[in-house]
Amino acid sequence: MELSTLISSMLRLGTPLLLAALGVLVSAKGGIVNMGMEGNMLFGAFMSVYVTYLTGQPMLGLLASIPAGIIYSLILGAFIIKGRGHQVVCGLGLNFVVIGCTTVLLSVVWNSSGYSTDVPRLPQVKLPFLGQQSISLFITAVLVVAVWFFLEKTNTGLRVRSVGENPAAADSVGVDVVKYQFLAMVIAGALGGLAGAELAVGQMGYFIKQMTASKGFLAYSAVIFAGYNPYAVVLTTMFIGLLDAVQMRAQTMLNIPGQFLLMLPYLVTLLALIFVGDKKKPKAAGKTYVRGSF
Repeated sequence: MELSTLISSMLRLGTPLLLAALGVLVSAKGGIVNMGMEGNMLFGAFMSVYVTYLTGQPMLGLLASIPAGIIYSLILGAFIIKGRGHQVVCGLGLNFVVIGCTTVLLSVVWNSSGYSTDVPRLPQVKLPFLGQQSISLFITAVLVVAVWFFLEKTNTGLRVRSVGENPAAADSVGVDVVKYQFLAMVIAGALGGLAGAELAVGQMGYFIKQMTASKGFLAYSAVIFAGYNPYAVVLTTMFIGLLDAVQMRAQTMLNIPGQFLLMLPYLVTLLALIFVGDKKKPKAAGKTYVRGSF
């Protein structure tokens, strides 16, 4: 197993996970437990393939995934922030809605219950030692810095973080809690949409039913494991990507049941969460804010 091949696979598998994790991170900083990232990615993936199918332009498909993700995230935000629904239940429920909708749309658009037709992929760049990578890798690198800068160095990012830590205190000094939570969800939705598009038109060139395969949940786990630090999220997502790359290579080299190898990234993530815990999450994350309730 060549090291360069392994690293190349790690980057390809880790990039959509990293984009989704950045989205989970921003929403968590705003006090939202975003368990709907799975559906966010899936809807972004579908729309990117559909627009690419209509236009023949994968870059337009990539761009289409952004409003798709934002719309999805705003719907989830409406249930959670305005409707004061349970954040985990609403997120999981919307995941199932999107799974059902994309399955039906597959049948309507492509007359298939499992696969879309092939569409052009995003431009690929061959890099020394890193192999062939989608241009989304470079976009993701820029977004990592942008998310860090937004959360740590801007007044808007500071307000988002204050809402996630203590919404009552933020509200008392004039910070619009609802506004900044919705802003966090919009950013999360855009990043989740891009994550799905990278998976679909960046790597595979078609849409498959339930193609995200729990990557949204892995992204959430990666954020917890990283202690809600943007740069640590890079390391945790790439580590999960590395485990995924190893299991894919091991299936062809070792006489080990494929089912065991497939669960390797999930198993290691679960064990890590058991030992690390969720001690560094924003204090108000997962709690519905009602004025006077905190």
